[in-house]
Amino acid sequence: MTQKPPAGLGICTLPAASLTLLLATLVGCGDANTFQAPPPPEVIVTRPTAQRVTSYIEQTGTAQASEFVEVRSRVSGYLKEIKFKDGDLVEEGQLLLVIDEEPFSVKLQYARAKESEAAAGLTRAKESKAREIARANLDLAKAELEYARSSHNRSVALVDRKATSRAEFDQTDAALQKAEAQVLAAQSERDQAETEFESNILAAEASLALAKSEVRTAEIDLGYCRITAPCAGRIDRRAVDVGNFVAMDASLVLCTIVRVDPIYAYAAINEGDLIRFRNRYPAGERPDTVPVTMTVDESDAAPLDGVVDYVAPSVHKGTGTIQIRGVFKNSGEVTPGMFVRIKIPAEEVDGAILVPERAIGYDQAGAYVYVVNGEQKIERRSVTPGETVDGKRVVRGKLAVQDQIVADGLLKVRPDMQVTVKSLEDRVESKRAAVNRLKKTQQSEAVSTSEAAL
Repeated sequence: MTQKPPAGLGICTLPAASLTLLLATLVGCGDANTFQAPPPPEVIVTRPTAQRVTSYIEQTGTAQASEFVEVRSRVSGYLKEIKFKDGDLVEEGQLLLVIDEEPFSVKLQYARAKESEAAAGLTRAKESKAREIARANLDLAKAELEYARSSHNRSVALVDRKATSRAEFDQTDAALQKAEAQVLAAQSERDQAETEFESNILAAEASLALAKSEVRTAEIDLGYCRITAPCAGRIDRRAVDVGNFVAMDASLVLCTIVRVDPIYAYAAINEGDLIRFRNRYPAGERPDTVPVTMTVDESDAAPLDGVVDYVAPSVHKGTGTIQIRGVFKNSGEVTPGMFVRIKIPAEEVDGAILVPERAIGYDQAGAYVYVVNGEQKIERRSVTPGETVDGKRVVRGKLAVQDQIVADGLLKVRPDMQVTVKSLEDRVESKRAAVNRLKKTQQSEAVSTSEAAL
């Protein structure tokens, strides 16, 4: 059933086309739409500061022990005692290991006996009477020769007077010749005795020297049975246990000792830093007067102060770097093998420009800062970051202390963009004032609460 409209109410019906025309007329009576540009973004700006700063050569390096000694045995034998615990701190000369000494003690006794025998032989050679006997025999032969000669002369006189026989004369002549031959033989024996006396002494002295050297060798070998620490430092774990046979072999390392106080730090610097280093420290200046500091990454320990005691004589042609070494007092903060950071004062810079770290941006072209020029537009200035000083970064580039640099909101702007500026100092002051007001409000509320409780 169709419901009729209430009586007395009229309904005006319009065609659809007339209704559309009416709506278009009503809409066209308003103002036309126009684009309203957004306001320029607000950026926080500050001004660079200028001050005298020290430029540093900074490089990552590695810590190394000032001494690293591999302890080996100089004799072969069975290990009898171990006098240290793995990881101990040892002093120079401290007894570490003992090899069985008995065989070497016996060798020493034998060598000393040979020395005594050689010493007795030398004494016997020096006290030999062979020379005196030979000299006496020569004197006797000469006396007999004189007697034979006088007898021969008498025989000659008797023969001339026909007072003796020819046979007796021949006997005296033969006796003379015999006496002369005996004198020659005695002289030869004396010379031989003289020579043998000297040579026997020399041979005995050589034998004694050889015996003494054998004694010294035996003493040294016996001393090598007691192995001591060649330097002070921390000792590594032992490589052999008691009862094992230790051979005199260069490949067998019994233990190692590393000296960590002082400790070395090695680093490689490039050619540019080398030039800065030499400009600050002339080549004629002793390298051990160059100060250097060392820090360990992620360590709360204070930096260690030291000196540069070595600079390599040439630049490595493959890397273009040169090796330097610093030496530092170390009470255990740094362990050999750790990565460290070294800093060497390079030059004093007057009027260096410093900016907040957050004001520096980085892209593929390098580091940059945004500067707000006199037209309140953004300019990009390329810079070269340097050292960090009191939370700010030293930069090199076309910057002056009068420039306004964007200190916050780098991602909101781009070059040639119009901006409005707000001073970083004003922002900090506003935050400080707001914090002070909040504190005062909290104090007032606390006082009111206390009074209400009373």
